[in-house]
Amino acid sequence: MALRDLALDNTSVPRTATLAEAVAALFAASVPALAVVDPDSRVVGIFSEADLLRAVFPGYLAEIHHTTFLPDDADTLDELASRARSRPIGELARRSEVLSVDDSQLHAAERLMHTGEDALPVVDGTRFVGMLSVAALCHARLDRARDD
Repeated sequence: MALRDLALDNTSVPRTATLAEAVAALFAASVPALAVVDPDSRVVGIFSEADLLRAVFPGYLAEIHHTTFLPDDADTLDELASRARSRPIGELARRSEVLSVDDSQLHAAERLMHTGEDALPVVDGTRFVGMLSVAALCHARLDRARDD
């Protein structure tokens, strides 16, 4: 069964959208990442919940294992978030593999496992058609097994 046969979440944002706009779309979506597209609906990258965390909180948090020695400085955190709100999402998007609507579910599962992504964009030619999440792929397989 090809990916074109699955229900994909068509959540995307233009690369010119602000971080705040992308967060609203991500919050409303049923996937953990969304596609960032150019005016021709070509995927230029993805933006995930983990990317959002890195955009809104200090980068050094990824390097430390405990924050108990850090003061909880709400003013500094508010300032970081305020600056991040208006950044174009195209600056924050990460390059990503894309899947084709003609790819098999087995291939999609392999790519999701090897990339470590929770969702990947699916394209028809070069045009974005939707995001495929790990949960959606597994849900489709489990539903098919139930129906057999």
